[in-house]
Amino acid sequence: MEVKINSKINDKYLDREIINFTVKLKSGEPAKIDETRKTLEEEEKNGFLVIYTIKSTYGKNEAKGIAHVYKNEEMAKKILPKYILEKNGIKNGKEETEKK
Repeated sequence: MEVKINSKINDKYLDREIINFTVKLKSGEPAKIDETRKTLEEEEKNGFLVIYTIKSTYGKNEAKGIAHVYKNEEMAKKILPKYILEKNGIKNGKEETEKK
C-alpha cells in the first residue's frame, strides 16, 4: 500500500490540519483505515491523526481520502462525531451504561 499526500490545508478556526491523500491499492484490495492511518502517522508525526473518510475510485486501483491532524486526542474528541472516532478505533471516553 502506497500513500501519496495531495494537499495540506491549515484550518485555523478548529486548530487542525486537513490532509487530502490518495492510496494506491493492489487489484481487488479494499482500503483499510488501520493500515492507511499507520502509514500516514509515519509521515505526520506532529499531532493526533484521524482518518475522516476513504472512498474507492471506480475502475481504478486507488482510493481517495481525507484525514485530520489535531494537536491532541482531547481536541479531536471534542470536535469529531462519535462514529468517526469509533471507525478509527478511538474510544469516546464516556462510559456507556447498560439498559435493563
